[in-house]
Amino acid sequence: MRSRLLGGLAAIGLLLAPAAGGGTAAAKKGFGLSSIKGSYAGIFSGKTSSGLELLGTGVFISDGEGGLTGHETFTVDATVCDATIKGTYTVNPDGTGADSIDFTTTTPGCTSGSYTQSLAVGGSGELVLLSNTNGDRINEEWHLQK
Repeated sequence: MRSRLLGGLAAIGLLLAPAAGGGTAAAKKGFGLSSIKGSYAGIFSGKTSSGLELLGTGVFISDGEGGLTGHETFTVDATVCDATIKGTYTVNPDGTGADSIDFTTTTPGCTSGSYTQSLAVGGSGELVLLSNTNGDRINEEWHLQK
């Protein structure tokens, strides 16, 4: 199900990005794979391309070398789904990047799948993510766990 849940927000984020900072400030340099390392608590919400509501939380563990694992629980309309995740990520020197995640669920009524997201690394251990998959409109935040 989530594979159909994740698209369109990347386009919205690209449209809003220039307005957010006026487009004149230079991006901080020096980010890399190790900029995303550790255990993150995440929250996400939005709508699928077919109009279904999606809400969820998860724990996402990054190895600092481009690998992700974790666990997420999400609700699609009235169905609660439990999934494990495994994936990869990239980080550019300016702190932008992307991830690609496969999720597996054995919850009845839920479907395993995959999704991709654009991401940006924040300065205090947070990530903001926007979906890039199948026209869904899902936004997500990850906060570094202490």
